[in-house]
Amino acid sequence: MYWGHRLQHRNAFLWRFHAVHHNVEHLDWLAAYREHPLDSIYTITIINLPAFILGFPLTTIAGFIAFHGVWAIYIHSNTRFNTGPLRYLLGAPELHHWHHVKDKDRGNYANVSPLMDLIFRTHIYPQHEPEEYGLEKPLPQSYLKQLWEPLRKKTQF
Repeated sequence: MYWGHRLQHRNAFLWRFHAVHHNVEHLDWLAAYREHPLDSIYTITIINLPAFILGFPLTTIAGFIAFHGVWAIYIHSNTRFNTGPLRYLLGAPELHHWHHVKDKDRGNYANVSPLMDLIFRTHIYPQHEPEEYGLEKPLPQSYLKQLWEPLRKKTQF
């Protein structure tokens, strides 16, 4: 999940679709599912295909899908729990909110656990809230226009 998500931020083609998710300027639990459908397909594939290929039972995969869905709502929410030293093992909204600042390469790509971010030095955890969310060059306001924008060849954001 870490490498797939990091690639979405580094690869121009993948970023065009993932940027729809990052276009939100107010981060809350609804932002968890504001995505381009092609970005959703990519994410679902990256997360679940390895488990499917390795032969995990479908009930286990379904359980992880349910967990990941609830976790996505949690890390995008405005809820703050002081996790203390567990913040190095478990993702949290304050970590993921820093992922949504206007600098698309800011860090915090691991959503469930920040261990990969710690290992690969992409972990950030300032002691204050971000001032702004969104994109340097915002997408159109209309969600339908946002769905169309990544399909245009000259799109740059």
